[in-house]
This record gives sequence, structure tokens and C-alpha cells, in this order.
Amino acid sequence: MTDSPDQPQLELFVNADRPRLSAVVDSFEPARLTQARVLAEMTKAELAEQVGVSAAAIGQYESGVNRPRTDLLPVLSKVLGVPIEYFASGRPMGRLDAANAHFRSLRSTRAKDRAKAAAHAEQIWELTCALEKRVRFPDVDLPTVAEGSSPEAAAQVLRSYWGIQRGPVPHLGALMESRGIVVCLIPMTDDAVTRVSAYSTDTLGRPLVVITPEKVRSVYTFRFTCAHELGHLLLHANPLPGDRQQEREADQFAAELLTPRAEIEPLLPRTMRLAALDELGRQWGVSIESLIYRMGELNLVTETSIRRAHQRLHGTADFRRDEPLTSYPGEIPTLLRDAADVADRHGFSRTDLANELCWTERHVADALGDDADSRPRLSIVK
Repeated sequence: MTDSPDQPQLELFVNADRPRLSAVVDSFEPARLTQARVLAEMTKAELAEQVGVSAAAIGQYESGVNRPRTDLLPVLSKVLGVPIEYFASGRPMGRLDAANAHFRSLRSTRAKDRAKAAAHAEQIWELTCALEKRVRFPDVDLPTVAEGSSPEAAAQVLRSYWGIQRGPVPHLGALMESRGIVVCLIPMTDDAVTRVSAYSTDTLGRPLVVITPEKVRSVYTFRFTCAHELGHLLLHANPLPGDRQQEREADQFAAELLTPRAEIEPLLPRTMRLAALDELGRQWGVSIESLIYRMGELNLVTETSIRRAHQRLHGTADFRRDEPLTSYPGEIPTLLRDAADVADRHGFSRTDLANELCWTERHVADALGDDADSRPRLSIVK
């Protein structure tokens, strides 16, 4: 390992805590190192440079050919931002191949971002497992859709199965969670261009929908994204990440779920009146853009009218009001946080949860969405 100003303190730490370090080395889980590195968005070479070993050595640790020395564990822990015990085996670990999750587009999504998304899903599965030991979650309650069903038919099946009354779908996020689907909000990367916007999978057992911050800026976008991922879960048992046909079908499902043709068609104007679409969109919880596309799908207007409407919409600030998700409590995912609160009331704290998962308490808070509402808190002083 390369010399550094921290070397004497590190040696003192290693010598003082050698039994603990030796125990972790003895039970070292190679996949944990890979998972932590992927979540830190580091290549093997980048990690190797910071740790002071070769990239080949990191590869050997991750493949299980060799185990890291005891003196390397504190360095790996610090660089990757995980507790030393994170690298030990002996606790449940979800394994998800990125090919088994639904991603919007592979052309604009880097492989490292897809890998990070899969690692996040694995950790959410682990978090859910830890909480389900103490708290009974809602049973997964999704209908079976006949093979070959159209997206529109699948959406109608779901509305009927879940007992959704005529009209807008109220509180879609809460509704999904009440049916056993884990919905969580997790940032993926600082690069807005390549950021994974949303993805879903049921490969790990309980259906999981992960939505990242740019889809939360507008409650309308969030709702459509949730409905889109529901479409994937019901229609596409064999994901083809980035497949245009599957993405188109998920959009068609979402449109029919949120704005059923039989109900919305009589309400849509017969010309592109943005003010009317704005009012209708607010009533149904969808964006003006969604309604413009809906009018095209229903052949109510021409392609020329659609293009002009989008140009007008992007050329004015009058109708582009992105209402934040935080303004709609019924949409903000709370299943995991509520489960942690219940566990806490029965003697299993967030600290206990972090210790069991071998996560930092900050990481637990992020995964639970403890800070999902970033607005300043108003304190009332009596």
C-alpha cells in the first residue's frame, strides 16, 4: 500500500482492531465489494488507485481469487463510504442483473448507470427483507393479464381488479404501495444527461419501482412514470431494456390507466385549446403534454396540430406549471419509512436497522426517504 500522512493512525487502528478485521477477512464476500464499488460509481482502476493496489488485485478480490489484507479493509471502507462489516458474508443479498430491469432507453443510459440502478434495487430488496422480519407488509396484489393482451385492455383489467372508480386515479403512489409494490425515490448520479430516470423489476420477488429526482419535480410526470412502470410489470415478464415497442406499450398502458378512453374522450376539446387542456389535466392528475399525445392517439387532431401545440407550449410559461410531488402527500412513497417507524415503535430502531444491514445510518435514511420532502420545515413556537 502506498504511504500517506494517515499511515501511522491507520496502523494504530489496524493493530487495535485486528480481531474484528480478521473476522471480516475470513468471511469476505466478493460481491459486496463489487456492489459498493458500483454504487460509488468507481471503476476497478479508480478504486485501486485510491486504495494503493493494482486494478488486477481489485479484480481478484471481486472474483474471490484472493481476499484483501486486514490493513486494506479500513481503506476500502473509507473510500467506498461503507462500514467495514459491509464486506462480510452471512446476511441476505439480492442479486439483480441489469438486463432483468425495465429501463427507458439504453442509448442515453450508460452501462455504469444501469449497473448502479441494479445495485440500488438489490439494496432496497435487502432493506425490505430486514423490515419484513419485523413488520407485515401488504401482500402483493396484481392481476394476471392474459398473454397477448393490449396495453389498453391490461389497464382496464387493473382498474377493475383494484376497484378504481370512474374518473381520475387518486393517489397512485399510495395505491401502488397498498397493493404491495415498493416504490422508492433514489438519486442515481450527478450527470443529468445520463441519469436513469426510472426503472422497475419483479425479479427479486416483491415488485419494485425506483424513481429518481428528475421525475419528482412534477407530480404529473411522477404519476405517469408510476403508471408506465406498472405497465411493464403487468405486460412484460421478459424485459427488453430500452426496447421501443415495450416502451410504447408501457406508455399506452399509462395513458389508458390514468385517462381511460371511454371517459376522457368526451371531455377533450376538439381543437388544441391549451387553457382547456390545462384545466382538464389538473382534474385528472396528468400533464398538458400527456393530453396532447392522448388527443393524437384518439385521432381527434392532426399531427400538424400536435406539433403546433407543443411549439406553443414550449414558447410560453403560462401553462408549464410543474407542481412538485411534495405538494401531494398521497403520492409520496412512504411504505418503507412507515415500516421502519412501526419497527422502531416495537424496539427495532433505525440504528439497529443500519447495524443489521451493515450500512451507515445516513444511507438508511436516504433509502427510507426520510428526507423526501426537502422543503424547509416550519416550526410553530407557542
